[in-house]
Amino acid sequence: MKTPGKPCASCPWRRAAAAGDIPNFSLELAEKLAATCPDHRGMGPDFGASMFACHQSREGEEFACAGWLAKVGHCHPAVRFAVASGRLDPAVLAPDDDWPELHDSYVEVLDKLRAS
Repeated sequence: MKTPGKPCASCPWRRAAAAGDIPNFSLELAEKLAATCPDHRGMGPDFGASMFACHQSREGEEFACAGWLAKVGHCHPAVRFAVASGRLDPAVLAPDDDWPELHDSYVEVLDKLRAS
């Protein structure tokens, strides 16, 4: 499974990034990505849910968002299977010490995106 090394400068998971920093930002698309993350109760995502793709990946060649992997990737059934089957290094499921500050949940990310 292809993954970026660290969150890009406009990663929505970065606390310092706003909606205007994300190229071609769509609130409608951002709302749909909630299905890739645990909900406000910490439940989910569902088995078979799509992954949270990095907005810098190309359609048809998507790769997972580094911020998403580091903060909630461990909750996603496909990510857990990829780790268990040796296709994904479990180290990507935690931010490195030199990373920017990230939101803890997608609920926080969406609140920020809606406000900005």
